[in-house]
Amino acid sequence: MDDDIQISVGNPETAAILRENFEELVARVNGDLIGFTMNPKDPISVEAAVAFAEQRIDYHLQEFADNPALQSIAQEIKQRFRQSIEAQAASL
Repeated sequence: MDDDIQISVGNPETAAILRENFEELVARVNGDLIGFTMNPKDPISVEAAVAFAEQRIDYHLQEFADNPALQSIAQEIKQRFRQSIEAQAASL
């Protein structure tokens, strides 16, 4: 299974901007999550971390409103954060 998010864009410049904006979005959300405390043994706490990450994704996506390609993969980004948080909780 390929773990990459797949999206087609019109040209290399658009692809470069998408990649740059994606990396910035992920960095911002990860920065927000640094201060979030999660109890990995409590399913409600894990779900709260997921909800917080999704809220922060929505918040930071506003900065990239002019990038429809990035907007179009918002659900995939949220799913990736969910998977990562759940995997982290399972490994602790």
